[in-house]
This record gives sequence, C-alpha cells and structure tokens, in this order.
Amino acid sequence: GTLQGRPVVQVYDVKNKTSEYIDTREITTSIKTQLMKSGAARFASDDNQMQNQVDQLKLQNQSGLYKKNTVAKIGSMIAAKYRLEGSISSIVKRSSDYKDVFYKFSLQLIDVESGLAEWMDEKEIRKTTER
Repeated sequence: GTLQGRPVVQVYDVKNKTSEYIDTREITTSIKTQLMKSGAARFASDDNQMQNQVDQLKLQNQSGLYKKNTVAKIGSMIAAKYRLEGSISSIVKRSSDYKDVFYKFSLQLIDVESGLAEWMDEKEIRKTTER
C-alpha cells in the first residue's frame, strides 16, 4: 500500500460545502478515531491543537516552574509526512413529490513534501424525503 510503517499524518477538518449545517468536526474526529484504532497511522497536532502544544512547551521551558531534566524539549515534535483533507458536498433535486439530496464525501491523502496526492476516495450517500 501507500503507507509504509505507521506514518505521521496531520488531519485537517472536513470542509462543509453544502448549504446545510453539518458537524464536520465530529466527522473529522470519527476519521481520526478509526485510523487510530486500525493502527495505520500516527497523528501530528492539528491546527486547533498546535497553539495548545506551543503554549505548553513555553510554559515548561520558560516559566522556571519545572525541573530542567523533566521538561519537553523544544524542537522535538515530529512533523507530518502526509496531510489528510476532505469535503462533503451536496446536490439537491426536487420534484412535486420528493426531495432527493445526494451527498458526496471525498478524502485525499497528500504527501507534504512533494505535494502529490497519494490516495483519494469518495462515497456518495442519497437521502430522499417525500413532501
């Protein structure tokens, strides 16, 4: 397969390209959880976690509150080899009797160094409601 060993992946929040509210943070968390359970990858801090990570490193290294031999070393974080990004979009078809919504969920894995897409997949989901 594409992934050799257990590469470090940075997962970006799934983008909502639909006209309705979808909790994409929950979708992103589910993706990370499934990948973590599978043992396929390890994860670098995402954009939301990165500031907390920086704050913690500064606190440990600059506050003088911690024993020097126990603080996390600055410059030791592992960079991501890949980034995983995705989106969900929709197409709505209406008639007098029903409303059909086709959702398309897409994911792609990109090599951070080369910028090349190493893997892509998509899934379509159809939701029909009668009027």
